[in-house]
Amino acid sequence: MADYDFGALKSAYEDFQEPVVKLMINGMDVTEKEKSLKIIRTEVELSNGFEAGIATITLAGNYDKDARLFKIDKVKKYLFLGSTVILYLGYAKSVREVFRGFIARIHFIIPKDYEEDIPSIEIAAMDAKGVMMANRHSKRLKATSYSDAVKEVLKANAFLSQKDDKNMDFTDMTISDTPDKKKNSDGKTSDKRVEMVEESDYEFIVKAAKKFNFEFFIVGKNLYFIEAKKNTTPLITLTPFTGLKSIDIGYDISGLVRSVEVRNIDMEQGKYVGEKRNLKSKISLGNKAKPLVEKQSLVYLDPTAMTQEEAGYRAAYLKDTVDYRLGSVVAEFIGIPELVPGRFITLHGFGKPADNTFYLTSVRHIVSDNAYLVDFEGCANTIGS
Repeated sequence: MADYDFGALKSAYEDFQEPVVKLMINGMDVTEKEKSLKIIRTEVELSNGFEAGIATITLAGNYDKDARLFKIDKVKKYLFLGSTVILYLGYAKSVREVFRGFIARIHFIIPKDYEEDIPSIEIAAMDAKGVMMANRHSKRLKATSYSDAVKEVLKANAFLSQKDDKNMDFTDMTISDTPDKKKNSDGKTSDKRVEMVEESDYEFIVKAAKKFNFEFFIVGKNLYFIEAKKNTTPLITLTPFTGLKSIDIGYDISGLVRSVEVRNIDMEQGKYVGEKRNLKSKISLGNKAKPLVEKQSLVYLDPTAMTQEEAGYRAAYLKDTVDYRLGSVVAEFIGIPELVPGRFITLHGFGKPADNTFYLTSVRHIVSDNAYLVDFEGCANTIGS
C-alpha cells in the first residue's frame, strides 16, 4: 500500500486550487510580513543524486518605475547572502516544507522591455550540500566506520547545527549503518580510524556513499545517508486521471549487461581480489532482447578494492547503476508537494507495459502564473507486465 492516496491529497489540498508559496528567510515569513512583495515564480529542483538541491524564487513589487531604482529598504533584511531559506508549497491553507537551505546568489533584474516584463529580484538558494563543497580537509577522524564518520563530519558542520526561529534542529538526519560497522568475534569494534585525505565534507560523504551503494541527498529539513532503494513501499500511485499533463515512459537495452565484475590485485600478497554480481533486470517484450544482453558483461578494475568484501561493495554499486538503466519515465503532473526523489512510485492505468513501478531520481516543483506543476524523472529495472 502506498504512503499517500491521491484522492485524500486532493481533498486535503481543496481540489488543488489556489497554489500557495510560503517563503521564510531567517525565520521571518516574507510572504506574510511584506504584503507589497509578490512571488511571481518559484522553482525547486531536488535530486537523490549527489548534486545540491536548488530553489529559485523571483520577487516583484520592489522596483520604483518612476525613480527607476530598486526599493532596497523594503527587502534588505531578507537579502543577505548566506541567510537561511525555508520554502513551503501547497494549496489554500495546507502547505508542506519542500526545501531548506541558504541564499547563494541574488540577482537584480531589469528586463529589456520593463513596460511589459516586471523588474524583479531573483534569489537562488542551495541546500546544505552547497556549504559542504567549499571546505577541504586532511585529518584522521575518531570514527572507525564510515557511517560513524559521516555522522562526525555532519555534526561538525556549522550550517547543519543552526537553530531556526522555533529553536528546533535545523536538519533531521537519517544515517544508516554502513557494512563496515560491525563487531569482531571478540565483541569489539575495529580500532582502525577513518581518514579524510585532501577532500571536502561533500567529497568524503559522496565517496562513502559510492563505496557501499548508499545514497546521500536532502529533502526539506531531512538529510539522508541510506542504502540505495531500501524503502520499496510506493510513495503514491499515479494514473492518467490524477492530474497528468504529459508523460514519456521508455525501455532501453543499450548499455545493459548480464553481470558486473570488480577486479584488483593485492600486490603485497600477490593474489587476485574480485567479485562478480549478476543483474536482476527483467527483460520481456518478445524473445529478441534477452540473447543480446545475456552474454554481455562489465569488468571494472578498482585499485581501491583491497579485499573481497570491498570488491563486493563496489560490484553492488555498479550492479544497481546498470540494472536501473532499463526503464525510464519523464512526466509532468499537477503539483503535489509530497513527491520527492529517493522513493518509488507506481504508474497505473497507462496500459501494459507502460504500467510499472519507478524510482524517482529527480523532482522539480514549479509555481508560476497561479499554477503549480511538478515534473519528475525516474528509472526501473523491469519492464511492466
